[in-house]
Amino acid sequence: MSAALATPPAATEEQAAPLRLVCFAPAGGSSASFKTWPKALAPEFLVQAVDLPGRATRRADPPAESLVRHADELAPRLAGSGPYALLGHSLGGLLAYEVAKRISRDPDLRDPEFVVLAGSRPPHRSSSKVFAPLVELPDEQLLDALTEIGAVNPMLRTSPLRGLFIPALRNDLRLVVGYHPDPAEEPPRISLAAWHAEDDHLAPPAVGTEWARYTSGDFTHTAFGGDHFFLYDRMPTVASTLRAARDRAARPLR
Repeated sequence: MSAALATPPAATEEQAAPLRLVCFAPAGGSSASFKTWPKALAPEFLVQAVDLPGRATRRADPPAESLVRHADELAPRLAGSGPYALLGHSLGGLLAYEVAKRISRDPDLRDPEFVVLAGSRPPHRSSSKVFAPLVELPDEQLLDALTEIGAVNPMLRTSPLRGLFIPALRNDLRLVVGYHPDPAEEPPRISLAAWHAEDDHLAPPAVGTEWARYTSGDFTHTAFGGDHFFLYDRMPTVASTLRAARDRAARPLR
């Protein structure tokens, strides 16, 4: 039979329902980073943006002291019973990976359909050495240094939320500095997608491809136009790439 005439298999109830997309913000960010995503990704996705302790919806909570320990806390809460995917930007990518790794180790938790790491450096290429001498700098010097390497938006200097952003940013940089996973650890079997922008000097595509060693499952790498904040500046392309990933995940195995 001609492939053009073949009838595609009927979608299951899970495939037809919106896929829950759990999103992790970059350093200093919050769930507000993804405020436009629910509308942009409907109806295929139901966006669930995560706030770290000490900001936005969790402002009253003490800040996280360890990225790994925070992933331990999040993994059972985020896995849920239905299908879902994880997406993290920059620092959020490291957190998304650590959450996925913990879920994959627990046979009682459902694995994500796929995990997207956007603008994130793999652990063996960590930014910890770059950030370590910056964390305790005065505000202006910290912003100067981070702006120079493209790690923050220059508009932050005049933002009315600057006073809230900088303490959260410092704490998140400390999480990166203190993140040292075991290099001999066996990689989880997850479907991993690394996304990086061509003009991102902090996490360029050449570094992003090295995420391949961190999964024993499927791995894809996509290079986008733009800089470190392409995830928000290139929403139509990001949305179409996410929908393609969802379609691949829903496709039945042959």
